[in-house]
Amino acid sequence: MTTEEGKRLEDFLAPSRIAVVATVGKTGMPQLTPNWYDFSDGRMKISTTKDRLKYLNLVRDDRLSVCVYSGTLAEDYVAIRGHAEIIEGDAIWPDTLAIVKRYVTPDKVEAWMTALRKQPRIIVSLEPERIHFHG
Repeated sequence: MTTEEGKRLEDFLAPSRIAVVATVGKTGMPQLTPNWYDFSDGRMKISTTKDRLKYLNLVRDDRLSVCVYSGTLAEDYVAIRGHAEIIEGDAIWPDTLAIVKRYVTPDKVEAWMTALRKQPRIIVSLEPERIHFHG
């Protein structure tokens, strides 16, 4: 990723949009889910649990594609591809908090985090290997 691409990607991902995440299912078909995300330090981070298909798919095949679009017309979007890294244990909580703060009002962040800490959560971290902008 060039410095220019990185800046453009960071700017596009700054608003709290929804990321459509695609993993490879065990039959080879794509499996898609909408997700909250945070983009920092050149990586997209997504919080999920170990009982979700995307996690199970990524354990088997770490290829990951993500599409984030702006507005209901989706005139502008970015598609990102790469290989996911799974982060587990206490290291996930700063990224999880950053994600929650992007989507939840400040008065509800603590309650969300309390609930999430009771779940078998992980962070999916993606360093873009290929980026495609449209619009």
